[in-house]
Amino acid sequence: MKHPIALTTIALALTLAASGCGSTSGSHTVTSDAKPTTTAASRQPATPAVLEGAVRRAIEEAHRLSVEALWTNRVPANPPASGGPALASLRQSVAQRRQAGVRVRTLSEHLRILSVNLDPSYTTATATVTDDERVQTTNTDGRPRGKTVTLDEHVHLDLRRVDDTERFKVWKVVLLP
Repeated sequence: MKHPIALTTIALALTLAASGCGSTSGSHTVTSDAKPTTTAASRQPATPAVLEGAVRRAIEEAHRLSVEALWTNRVPANPPASGGPALASLRQSVAQRRQAGVRVRTLSEHLRILSVNLDPSYTTATATVTDDERVQTTNTDGRPRGKTVTLDEHVHLDLRRVDDTERFKVWKVVLLP
């Protein structure tokens, strides 16, 4: 069971790269009737620093998604920061846990993005991430099932840029030794 937990956590670690971030309980929605005045042709190209920030945000979002999927055994239809084989692996892990009647609660974690490398084309990126965490498997009703497990995960992430936007998606997750 450790392998599916690790894959799911890492795949979503991409989404939640900032473990020190607190969550907000409220959500704010801003609505505007104004149309954007910038067109794609007049928009300035994204700088490497802006794109690196987008890669980091994608990793953080993916990690948040993975932590949520561990506990809820659900994955949204089109998560904004995960795609390709990483999303397929996450969905498979969720299905296996759901079938086994198991959920995983993250008790503590410390996610670190060790490196981000943008491809010269700015269409792909790679990152190396570590995530030290303590997790507890539970029954679907939340009662603990077995002992807590400490994981020290080290992963390599491949990310792809979404069209010509400043967004990236975690595409592939590879556990490193």
